[in-house]
This record gives sequence, C-alpha cells and structure tokens, in this order.
Amino acid sequence: MLSAPQGKKYFNEAVTLFNNSDCEKAVPKFADAMRQEPGLQEAYVYMADCALKKGDYQEALRLVKQCISLDARNTKINGRLKTILNDGGQRALATHDNESAVLFFKEAVALDQVDSRFHLLLGKSLLARGEKGDMKAALSEFKTALNKSSQDAQDTEVIRNILFQRAKEYSVKGDLYAASRCYLAYTENFNPNDVEACIALGNIFSKTGNPVGALYYAQKAHAIDPKNKAAMELLNDLNGPIHP
Repeated sequence: MLSAPQGKKYFNEAVTLFNNSDCEKAVPKFADAMRQEPGLQEAYVYMADCALKKGDYQEALRLVKQCISLDARNTKINGRLKTILNDGGQRALATHDNESAVLFFKEAVALDQVDSRFHLLLGKSLLARGEKGDMKAALSEFKTALNKSSQDAQDTEVIRNILFQRAKEYSVKGDLYAASRCYLAYTENFNPNDVEACIALGNIFSKTGNPVGALYYAQKAHAIDPKNKAAMELLNDLNGPIHP
C-alpha cells in the first residue's frame, strides 16, 4: 500500500487539475488520494463540486453526505459544503428540478439550522414542487426563517415575493384554487393587511363563484386603503359604485 504522503501527492495533483477546470482528470486523482487517506475530507468537497458542475445532483449530494459523515464539526469544510448545497439548489430550481432543489436545501438546513436563508430557500423549493403537504411544510420553513432572522421585515418581503410569484404561476395555469391558497397563506400567517393580496383574493373568489368571499376581501382591501383604485374598481364591480 502506498504511504499517506503519496495520497497527498495525488490530492495536490488533483487540485491543480481542478483549478484548471479539468474535473474529468481531477476526479480519478481525488479518488486515488482518498484510497490512501480515507479521512481526506477536502477531497470530497472538490469531487462534490465536480459532480455539480457536471449536473449530477445525486452524486453531488452523496459526496456531501459522505464528507459530513467524516467530521460534521469542521467549520471550514462546512462553509464550502454550504456553498455547494446552495449552488446545487439554485441550479435545480432554475431548471425546474424541484425535487433535487428540496434535497439540496434540506441538507443545507441540516448542516446549518441557524441560517434563515436556507429555510427560505427550502420553503421556496417545497412550494415549487407542490406535492401534497408541501404548502404546510413550506410555511413551517418560512416561520422558522423568521424566528432565526435578524432582519424580519426583509425576510417577510422575501416570503411575500415567493408566495405571490407562485400564486401568479398557478393563475397562468388556470389553477385559481391553488393561487388562492398562496395568497391566503400569506395573509393568514404573515400579513393580514396586505392590500394586493386582498384584491387578488377578491378577484379570484369573484371568478370562482364565491361572491361572499369576493365581497369580504374587496371591502377589506378598501378599508385598508380607501384610495386604492383597484380596490374601488373591484367593489364597484361587486356592489355598485364607491366614491372616494
């Protein structure tokens, strides 16, 4: 068996290849290094990064988990792993691979439960996936993010943007029920006096044959902001002219 210094030699050669953007040749070298030094945690980081660059999300996640299993308290390594997990989750979201995005951000949350950003991104990924129970799980992550946050107003605005964007996506698809759930999730959990959400709910309920609900939210929007043109127009449509 080769000595540990030989393993370090392989590792250094692999890093040089990695820095030259040659992951194809770097990965086998990292594997050789780990055969000589199984505890060489940093090699897993580089290999996970290579897997991510290749678009192999499953392999990237596997390598991240193996790396953490060697030493979950290595803060320097963990910082690099969080970058990989964040990049992987963002790439997965951008390509609508929502299942992979959920897995990346779940691992990120497990690695750092204090960072509100990862809770927000996990919530966003769950909403994007849209499976049974994902709305409830997403709201739980959003609330956890606010509990961990040092900037409540900013993170609440992030949550608003995520929920409103998802509502608009559902509306484009004609799924007004799902769209209403997004607006209701925001008003019932984060800000009951959001005029735009109330107007959106009034319009949705009007279109889906719920005049009582439509009128309730139209009146609420008008009460919050009596000069809001959209609120007055909605009330006018539902209940006759409103004069400011």
